Amino acid sequence: MPKGATIISGALFGLHNLLTQTGLEAAALGRQSGVPVAAWRDWQQEIPLVSFVEIYERGAAVLGQPNIGWKSGPLLDLRNLGELGDALLAASTVGSALRTFERFIKFVQSETDLQLSVEDGVATVTYRIVNPDIWPRRQDAEFTLSVLTQLIRRGAGDDWNPDLICFEHSPARSMASWAETAGAFCLFECETNSLSFPATVLHAPMPKDDTDRYRRALESLSRDLMLKARGASLMDRTRTAIFAGLGTGTSDQESIARRLGLSRRSLHRHLGEEGIRFSTLLDECRFRVARHALIDTPHSLAQIACELDYSDQSAFERAFKRRTGLTPKQYRQSFEKVKI
Repeated sequence: MPKGATIISGALFGLHNLLTQTGLEAAALGRQSGVPVAAWRDWQQEIPLVSFVEIYERGAAVLGQPNIGWKSGPLLDLRNLGELGDALLAASTVGSALRTFERFIKFVQSETDLQLSVEDGVATVTYRIVNPDIWPRRQDAEFTLSVLTQLIRRGAGDDWNPDLICFEHSPARSMASWAETAGAFCLFECETNSLSFPATVLHAPMPKDDTDRYRRALESLSRDLMLKARGASLMDRTRTAIFAGLGTGTSDQESIARRLGLSRRSLHRHLGEEGIRFSTLLDECRFRVARHALIDTPHSLAQIACELDYSDQSAFERAFKRRTGLTPKQYRQSFEKVKI
């Protein structure tokens, strides 16, 4: 079984169809990205998430199609996502399908955060890989938001489009081209990837409402997810929870303990038994996100400090210099010189 973040190979189905249509051998391209050959035959095999992200980036480059991620979303067969796909297809409404995806996405893809929120009559679905070391990931983000769009269209209708689409990466083509492709206004270089639309859409009925099938799928998913969680160390689960909480004001020890179903004291004690302190994990996660933001994004230092839940820019700069001996500005400049 692969170590680190994983995704089930069924998520490759849309890309496999697109590559086949263009005459490319998916397995050959996959080998260059570390995708096991068996993954193209067994849709329930766990593969490294970094390989999944990389083959999408390679596919876009080889085909010269910067929108390959968005184009392959409609080609994904949800049934290839196993029991999660069964649950999504049997859900009664768009809202229940999205809530199911939110709750169980970690069953098919780890180190990932997907959330559905409703505020002032607007529903927003956010998605991102929380591991900052998996980058670039433009195609993965576009693929996932495309899949979510197709899922919502099952209830809202084939002509439905979100009001706003946000991406964490920079655009690879013109904004006008994007608006035409996605059917919505798009923003780039945002903190996360998201779709926004009227909350009334959540009540739209799904075409294959099957209560018994939905209940059975949820019961099975709940059991399997519990077993999966037990197999991960508390240190790994805490690290993932911190990544998901950064930038939302919920990366403190009290919030992380609550997210993991523990008291603050229990989290402290159990991490101690694994030989690590919460503060050490928080510092590590902050540094990994900071390093990515400084090298791969144009975000200002003040914005990065906010994304890391520091009280202000000065606190971020002091912490970063203690760890590296360089200020964030010096660190960024050193990589800009390498790129030149």
